[in-house]
Amino acid sequence: MDHRYNRHNRRKYSLKVHIVLVTKYRKQLLKGSIADDVKQKILDIANTRGYEIIAMETDKDHIHFLLSYDATDRVCDIVKIVKQETTYCLW
Repeated sequence: MDHRYNRHNRRKYSLKVHIVLVTKYRKQLLKGSIADDVKQKILDIANTRGYEIIAMETDKDHIHFLLSYDATDRVCDIVKIVKQETTYCLW
């Protein structure tokens, strides 16, 4: 059996997206514990929503991650949720 594809109700899919989130004005805010907090919050969002984080890395002014998601979700909604919840958590 091929585990690279997800199956659900006559659908067979393997959707992955590479998302890059940049801080406002490219300020170098993602240092030390803040970067760890953002990573943990994104992992929590992924676990509650049923996404799978394949890879995630941060730099001083951006974070990027490879995400596997369901065919019923939209990428714009995923980005919106991640940005809203991480910003709220950091403030």
